[in-house]
Amino acid sequence: MIRLLERIEIDDNKWNECIKNSLSPQVFGCTFYLDSCCPDWSAFVLDDYTAVFPFAVKKKHGLRYLTQPYFVRHFGIYSTTPSIQFNDWIQPLSKLTRYFNFDVFNLENDEWKGFKVSEKKYQLLDLNFHHSELRKKYSESHLRKIKKLEALETNIVDINDYSIFINEFKLTVAAKELNYSERELATLHQLMNTLPHHCKVISKGIFIAGSLAAAAYFVKYENRLLYLKGFRKKHPVTDNGMFFLFDSIIKDHCNQKMFLDFGGSNDQNVRQFFRGFGAEDSVYLHLHKNDLPFFFRWFKK
Repeated sequence: MIRLLERIEIDDNKWNECIKNSLSPQVFGCTFYLDSCCPDWSAFVLDDYTAVFPFAVKKKHGLRYLTQPYFVRHFGIYSTTPSIQFNDWIQPLSKLTRYFNFDVFNLENDEWKGFKVSEKKYQLLDLNFHHSELRKKYSESHLRKIKKLEALETNIVDINDYSIFINEFKLTVAAKELNYSERELATLHQLMNTLPHHCKVISKGIFIAGSLAAAAYFVKYENRLLYLKGFRKKHPVTDNGMFFLFDSIIKDHCNQKMFLDFGGSNDQNVRQFFRGFGAEDSVYLHLHKNDLPFFFRWFKK
């Protein structure tokens, strides 16, 4: 039986065991991750946590709507068995709200009839090869930039004070006009502080000629090393620091049964940066549906 549970009703241990033992374990589904990004999340739970489906419902003008929180790439059904009938989950979800604007993984387009469905992509790199083999998959441009930095004075250090990371991230984001709000930056800061208590994180910065050039924060969960966020500084000498930093991460984790999850981006340049390391596209779905009464449809188009 599928039950609707509010956050306060969820058994954290059973839930996280379900995520860990699911066919596609991802940190986005863990309670500690969701609590940082959307504390008021709810879920459908099958039987005694055989399968779970988290989601975030918000209210505006008295209307409930399903949306995608910042820093949670996607929702989806985490199941310990392949025999899941997706319609069994869609119907109660449709009764809960009449407006959908969120992302899901592990489902096919034809399983979401009545929804406007579009594809999104993120990039994965299989790290279970020697570093020299992985480098053969790099683009010529990536290799050239990395080798150029190898001739300079570089120093890769841990950044454990995440307030420093957030401040630098904010400056680079502002420069690119990506428009993260103070609230969203606070959520990212909280998430970065929370994750080390539950799983391994890697937060590295690269100094080139004595100046901080770039930094990146990664989360290790099961067989994935997820790139959460990072920044690079524009400078004639240090501009390629992120190339060198990612190559260092790949070198440190090669020959392991693990995937580097680049997180994905809607920006073509960022996507090409990830693919330049030999990463391949993986697809998840964006779902949109507006069954609100005609008078209210203007509120969410």
